[in-house]
Amino acid sequence: MKLKKVQITKYKCVEDSTPWNVDQVTTLVGKNEAGKSAILEALYKLNPVEDDSSDFHTNDYPRRYALTDAGKKDSETAIVITTEWSLDEPDLELLRRELPELKLIDDANVKITKGYQNKWFWSVEAEEASTVNTLVESSHFNAAERASITGNPETIQTLYEALSRIDGPTQKHQELQQRIHEKYPNNSIYSAVAAVLRPNLPKFVYFKEYERLPGKVSINELVHLEQTDQLTFELKIFQALLSLVNSSAQEIAESESSEDLIMSLEAIGNRLSDEIFEYWSQNKHLKVDFRCDMGRPNDPPPFNDGYVFNTRIRNERHRASVNFDERSTGFIWFFSFLIWFSQMKANYADKLIVLLDEPGLTLHGTAQQDLLRYIREKLRNDYQVIYTTHSPFMLDIENIFTLRTVEDVVVERNVSGDNVEEEVRGTKVGEEILSGDHDTILPLLGKLGIEITQTLFVGPYVVVVEGPSEWSFMNWFTRKLVKDGRIGLDIRWAIAPAEGAPKVTSFITLFKGRGLKIAALLDYHEGQKTMVKKLEDSKLLEDGHLLKTTDFVEQQEADIEDLIGWDLYAALVNSALSIPEANKLPSSKPDDCEMRIVKEVEKRARLLPPEVPEFDHFLAAKHLNQLSPEEIATLPGLNTALDRFEALFEELNGLI
Repeated sequence: MKLKKVQITKYKCVEDSTPWNVDQVTTLVGKNEAGKSAILEALYKLNPVEDDSSDFHTNDYPRRYALTDAGKKDSETAIVITTEWSLDEPDLELLRRELPELKLIDDANVKITKGYQNKWFWSVEAEEASTVNTLVESSHFNAAERASITGNPETIQTLYEALSRIDGPTQKHQELQQRIHEKYPNNSIYSAVAAVLRPNLPKFVYFKEYERLPGKVSINELVHLEQTDQLTFELKIFQALLSLVNSSAQEIAESESSEDLIMSLEAIGNRLSDEIFEYWSQNKHLKVDFRCDMGRPNDPPPFNDGYVFNTRIRNERHRASVNFDERSTGFIWFFSFLIWFSQMKANYADKLIVLLDEPGLTLHGTAQQDLLRYIREKLRNDYQVIYTTHSPFMLDIENIFTLRTVEDVVVERNVSGDNVEEEVRGTKVGEEILSGDHDTILPLLGKLGIEITQTLFVGPYVVVVEGPSEWSFMNWFTRKLVKDGRIGLDIRWAIAPAEGAPKVTSFITLFKGRGLKIAALLDYHEGQKTMVKKLEDSKLLEDGHLLKTTDFVEQQEADIEDLIGWDLYAALVNSALSIPEANKLPSSKPDDCEMRIVKEVEKRARLLPPEVPEFDHFLAAKHLNQLSPEEIATLPGLNTALDRFEALFEELNGLI
């Protein structure tokens, strides 16, 4: 059975999540306190691996309704979770074998609900009248026996009642009635399907961020807590570890020799180490060691008596080990999850759905990506996974439509003046990934920003420029130079616009660690000389990899437009803006011109007639790319511009 759709209602902050689709791996994205954990908790209670966690309680009912008379009554019977499941071939084969007369509608889904009564309610898309007819036909009644079934029954219930009314039923009548009694509990087609498929319903594994294996455990205390039913979840993880080596706290406490246990623990430690370090790129020099020693009198209680179990992590590089509790919280979580899940797999095979609440919250960004890789490569093929996150590193951008937004929705209404009325709608799960709430989709925006920026890198060499104008001009001039048989920018360079000079340093810093060879071309003028100097002093770029526009023109301040030159740039602006003849920029550089061409053009553009479009820096670059070869041939000052850009490209190519 595969989970297809979920709806949560009347549980904590969730009044009605609205139905939402479930994929093989589904990510619930939302800010803190949005209700993500409540969604997972409710889903877990449908069929948890821990039976003592299965009940809904009236104190889980939404508090703002709980004290009303209607709320008190509703909290005893309300449905909390509604799920829809598709049937796999093994499920259908089982139904065909146990209920051969059952007529399901094509692609039938099973719906399972559960609420504060803590009972399952199953329904299925089936043709009950056809099922009843097949039951009757398969009994091979003679005409008289068939005629004695009155009322033309079309449901299992009415068929059973009709059989009960027969005066002097034959053996065939009794056999059919007995079959209904055995195969159709409560004379319900839904109960019959539930009885057959319930063993196939997956169990839910729910693992929270803060649930971790304890580094030190007193075996005597563990035995006591087991006997008094006081185990914490952390100790249940330790029990799972012992189960993996077919041992228990009682066996250790009564053991006269720990050698066999140590051998088994070393074996499971090696296996778990191999599995975690395949997906733990942070440190490959760690090894897991398990020890089971007698407590020392001077140790603090309860570790001063009986066997004490220690989990230690050894760093082979530093040749030292520390207690498991002293390792990073991210590593502890990852290792603890592997132990718990390994035991769940041993218990339930592939009949599991994994629920992870903020997994990897304490992990470094790279380690979070390792965890995401683990989910993709080790879990998704065999298990459905639903996890919550607000980290951009835990979003699988390649499967963006498996993301679901989780928002605590409050609608404001302006009643009168400054009085604002709020309508609280509770937690909603949505499939519109571009939610209107900025905080909800902030992780997605961050991930998209990183991914989009990375797509700019089509090779190992990246030249960072300030914006789209520089990007466009450099691409046009390299094409023109190559077409003319001259030197253009080496195709191994990718040009990446940083959308403004202030972002250049951040851009270089962000991607410096990716092993790319980075150069930068920056405008150089009074407004950003300090920024350029700081970038030079930072040593983020190798010597010679920070190029300034002033390196290619004979002036102290310059922009990319100065490489183009006044003649060509003025012609492009005049044409792009369709400036009237009387107001056109002069074809030759004015004597009183600002040092930087773009500043002079900005000044003159402010004096243009209102009907002339507003000037912006990208217009000339856009217009240049739209010109025909014939128009390009008439451009003034083109050869001078080509010479300057060729010198720039030769400089960049020499850095490879």
